[in-house]
Amino acid sequence: MRRGYQEAFWRLFKYIQGANDRGAKIAMTAPVINRWFLDENFQIEGAQMAFYISSAFQANPPTPTDDKVFVEPWDDAITYDRAFGGNRDDPEYYKKQFTMLWKGLAKEKITPYPKMSIT
Repeated sequence: MRRGYQEAFWRLFKYIQGANDRGAKIAMTAPVINRWFLDENFQIEGAQMAFYISSAFQANPPTPTDDKVFVEPWDDAITYDRAFGGNRDDPEYYKKQFTMLWKGLAKEKITPYPKMSIT
């Protein structure tokens, strides 16, 4: 998992450093978005990493030269967050924190998008 995460980061980093059809350098934004796709037991089935495109390029972003990098428009969305510290390398710790978030949302009768978490 860690190797795939690092490879994804470097592919995106190269894109914003000019590995695109215009050779354009794009300001790196924060945060880096990680989408985790989960099974019924909250085990990770897949993941995606994303950067926000800076406002100067949002209307017409450069096309990536790496076929594993793509530009994906997102609609406005409501997000629910839970801040926590701890060991980022421990998937069980993440699972515990997401479970606590989802239980809190359920208590408020809020149904999150199923089987996906964003960090």
